[in-house]
Amino acid sequence: MICELCGRDVSRVTSHHLIPKATHTKRLKRELGEERNVQADLCVACHRQLHYLFENKILGRELNTLDVIRRNEDVITYVKWIRKRPGDFTPRKGVRRN
Repeated sequence: MICELCGRDVSRVTSHHLIPKATHTKRLKRELGEERNVQADLCVACHRQLHYLFENKILGRELNTLDVIRRNEDVITYVKWIRKRPGDFTPRKGVRRN
């Protein structure tokens, strides 16, 4: 399986809700469009890192598509770092910025 964020070949992916369930309001869903993809298949490391870096409110309001997530400076830095690790590597905690 391939992680949609880092592109690593991993043994397991998890479903990341692009609009977190905790912030998934009818209004927000209507604003963003009902038909758009609401989940992304991420490796455990990338999924954990997104929730480490950003609160659900920010993920739901500002970082609610893979394209926007991929353009975030903190995510770019993290993805460059994690791509150098093997597919089965998952840090114990989120990775801090410099």
